[in-house]
Amino acid sequence: MHDDHHHHHQFRYNEEERLKRQDPVKILKSSGLMAGMTFIDLGSNAGFFTLPAAKIVGPNGQVYAVDVDEQAIETLNQKLAALGTTKFGTVVGKAEDTVFGAGLADFVFLGTVLHDFADPLQVLKNAKTMLKSSGKLVNLDWRKKETVIGPPLDIRFSKAKSKELIEAAGMHVTSLKNYDNNYYLIEAVPEDGPVGH
Repeated sequence: MHDDHHHHHQFRYNEEERLKRQDPVKILKSSGLMAGMTFIDLGSNAGFFTLPAAKIVGPNGQVYAVDVDEQAIETLNQKLAALGTTKFGTVVGKAEDTVFGAGLADFVFLGTVLHDFADPLQVLKNAKTMLKSSGKLVNLDWRKKETVIGPPLDIRFSKAKSKELIEAAGMHVTSLKNYDNNYYLIEAVPEDGPVGH
């Protein structure tokens, strides 16, 4: 297998197993995703979070996703169409090179992928560009400790490292908490966004 930096393709877990550990609907709803919102998934893979997000935002919402894996995006397109989602845009490519539009999104999501990007700071800067001033970035990531599953410890980002990157991209971290034994969740808003949200 050729070696590239997209580690997450070595971790193709069984979806059902993953659903037991990560409840995408619960994670997204508890982070504030609601009907009518515009949702962007960076490093979406085949849509583990994009598809539940499409159901949550509903017919008046919009969904965008980018992933380097062409097969994953093809699968995602088929599944979104099957859901009846009409307002969606997907891109096969690097999140570093992808901006769907400025001030477009209510919600930009990263699901255990931040450490996979060649240039995570650029990805986060793009996220900030795409966020409305009232929008929110949500980063779900692996805790930097030994867990039964997940990527090698040395490639994981600690909470502090993720926070540092998010702040360097011009966002303000509003919430940082352990989600459970395996994951932590960071929420952030654009620095020039509304205060006291």
